[in-house]
Amino acid sequence: MSTRLLGLALVSIATAPLVAQEAVPAAAPMTRLDSAATIETGRKYTEWFYTDLGDSLIAHSSARVKEKITAAQLSEFLGQLVSQVGTEVSVITETVVAKDSLSGYLREAEFEMIDEPLVVAFTLGGNGDIYGFFIRPKSQMPADQPN
Repeated sequence: MSTRLLGLALVSIATAPLVAQEAVPAAAPMTRLDSAATIETGRKYTEWFYTDLGDSLIAHSSARVKEKITAAQLSEFLGQLVSQVGTEVSVITETVVAKDSLSGYLREAEFEMIDEPLVVAFTLGGNGDIYGFFIRPKSQMPADQPN
């Protein structure tokens, strides 16, 4: 995998590990999404990303995420991703990770132009809002995350 791809794939809304990307305010306790809802929402958001619906993703993001990234930046990221790795060919696994009031959706997938799978991940609040998002090579996943 090229250094350029590695740099691109490690771009994320927040750099902390999954499900710790943004603390949920203590004053607003939430019930975490169940596994089925996390997978359904993660699939929907992944499809929105792949079809360049950044405005929809931003509309469903937490205030902190909205401060860090725009729909135009998501669109640019998508263009770079497709030009460097191609489109998703198949889903290998989908996993849910839960911590406190957040749920993580991790989607390991194969892409057209690279051999190593990439992991697409969304961190979700109890109402489905996005608290974090990243795409990175499977080999770059933290040791404490499933891969």
